[in-house]
Amino acid sequence: MARQKNTQVSDDLAGQTAGAIGGLAIAFGVLAAIKDKLDLSWPATVLLTAGVLVALGYGAWRLRAAIVGLIAGGKQPAAALKQEGLPTRAQEGTEALVLPTAMGRLLQRLEVPVESVDSIPHPTGEGHMVRVAAPHTTAAVTRLREAIASELDITQEEVNFAQVEGSIRNVRMLIGTPYTHIPELPDLAALDLDADIPLGYDLWGNILTMPSPIGKHFLVAGETEGGKTSFLKFLAYLFLVAGGRLVIVDGKPDGDYADFKEACDYYDNSLTHKGVMGALDYVREVAERRGRSKRDGSRPEPMLVIIDEILTFKEDPAEGRKFENALKLTASQVRSARILVACATQHPRDDVISTVIKNNLTVSVAFKVMSQAASRMILGTVPEGVNAELLPASARGTFIIKDPRGVREMRGLFITDDMIQQAVKARLDAVEPNEHAKAVLAAYGSAEFLTTEELAQALRGCGYEIPDGAQPMGVAVRDVIVKGFGAAPDVVQGGPASARRKGRRKADLLALLART
Repeated sequence: MARQKNTQVSDDLAGQTAGAIGGLAIAFGVLAAIKDKLDLSWPATVLLTAGVLVALGYGAWRLRAAIVGLIAGGKQPAAALKQEGLPTRAQEGTEALVLPTAMGRLLQRLEVPVESVDSIPHPTGEGHMVRVAAPHTTAAVTRLREAIASELDITQEEVNFAQVEGSIRNVRMLIGTPYTHIPELPDLAALDLDADIPLGYDLWGNILTMPSPIGKHFLVAGETEGGKTSFLKFLAYLFLVAGGRLVIVDGKPDGDYADFKEACDYYDNSLTHKGVMGALDYVREVAERRGRSKRDGSRPEPMLVIIDEILTFKEDPAEGRKFENALKLTASQVRSARILVACATQHPRDDVISTVIKNNLTVSVAFKVMSQAASRMILGTVPEGVNAELLPASARGTFIIKDPRGVREMRGLFITDDMIQQAVKARLDAVEPNEHAKAVLAAYGSAEFLTTEELAQALRGCGYEIPDGAQPMGVAVRDVIVKGFGAAPDVVQGGPASARRKGRRKADLLALLART
């Protein structure tokens, strides 16, 4: 068959060559005849002949095109169909469908396999409900954010998607400024940390939840000023109002979590390796005690452990390895003890978010980042089109979360410092001190700091036998504190700067009281 085809090509070429030679001979004959007949010069004759031939060729082409059109029944090319917004071949299964809405026709023009596009109300923008035809998923739409923005002549930030929970084919689309409809904070009076908890809101202002966080561990990452600390403070607030316990290690010097200090079981803002390792040791001790107490049928309160800015504890390579090993051990041991660990960083790099970190912190929360690579570093494998780099800069606190409900974008719920302080005060007020604790607090009165000698003298006035002498006096004071609060806070330096002396702070005693 190949030999026959080659022979045919050779014959065609020979025929074309012969035709060309004949055509040239005829052309020269015609030129000579015209020159003799009209008595023209050779250049004028050539130009005239060329013009006539071109005109005849164009007329023949138009005639042929008209005949082909009649034979084909007047069919239009695919490019014309696409320009008119009709379905193209890429939309097999929906080729007979012409959607009534402008957005539907736009998506069809972009060759999205849509089944339906309906307009839905939105308080501040233009809303659409898009259903993608099977077997495609919503990624067929969400990955075209840039193309849709280009078609509408708007910015990518004005093209937003909100996944419909439980569906891989339905997605809500908002054309407009995102997250401008801010809902009220839900009533948290009956919050149950063993059930769904509120975590944020979507583009329509609907509150979004996640399944109980107990036993899950969080990785929270994104560029600076993205909203990570606000997210963690909200999480701590939820635990506080629901009766949970708090352990906070703040690896940043700004003291963002200081308002929680009095309600924490353990609080450290020293920015030292010793501080974070001490916190992890404490958490494992709590988990071990809770494991032993299971035999009694007791159900301890959930505990949230926050370690904010893990890079602080990894800058020294040797200390960083020790920290990661301690974190891995802690994360694996405390899940069954109703303890959640949340680590945060504003440096989403592979030397910070190592394999150990990612393998042990299974709920990923990505705030805005500067590249798609950084987004993948935080979230791992996600559907096409999911990219924290594209989160709206105009809505601080927007994040993508990968949790048991799937991968979703939302904006976090915000709380004020006053709300935190009220929750801390309520926690402290809810604790009824025993007689020893009442005596110690009465000894302080309105003072925020007392030296050991001052506290001993005040306790004598409350009826306690406190001996004179530095060592026996200090031991006796400590015994009274332990009886009242279960433990004694560390001795610290306090008082006027010109006369600093050793003693204990009232705030540290109140924090102990809150933990009993």
